[in-house]
Amino acid sequence: MSKRVEDQEFIQWVATELVESPHRTDVLSAATQILDEGEGASLFEALRKQVGLHAEEYELVRRIMLLLESMMDVQPRLAGYLMARLYPLAGRKYAHDVYNAIELWMKASDSVALADALMSLCAEPVRPMLRKSYQEWAEGIKKRATTACQSTGCKE
Repeated sequence: MSKRVEDQEFIQWVATELVESPHRTDVLSAATQILDEGEGASLFEALRKQVGLHAEEYELVRRIMLLLESMMDVQPRLAGYLMARLYPLAGRKYAHDVYNAIELWMKASDSVALADALMSLCAEPVRPMLRKSYQEWAEGIKKRATTACQSTGCKE
């Protein structure tokens, strides 16, 4: 079996486990590792396929969002990155509530790790307007993180 096939099987396993147990530490660690290895797009597609086994169109987008929202407080970098990947799909499926909710999550976050993940997403092949949104979100997140650190006296 080739390394690529093994990687894809691992990514599919992680997506399946995320749907089943989105707060399991080992699953979140594996998903984060996939993200760190530059395979976030593959993870999102596997997640979409896994959720899509039982849902289509708007329902698919809504179910993915519910899963990601449940992960956001536990692993904001991973959940936020996957939300950013969901964002254009929500727009195409006219899931305005999900689309708007993603914007709200990004505008409320102060996770520098999420800002870094969004900036790495900007380096991937995405539409210019989408890249602009990701950059604006990342800049806003970093600004909120800096402000939060200044008010609490923490070190960045």
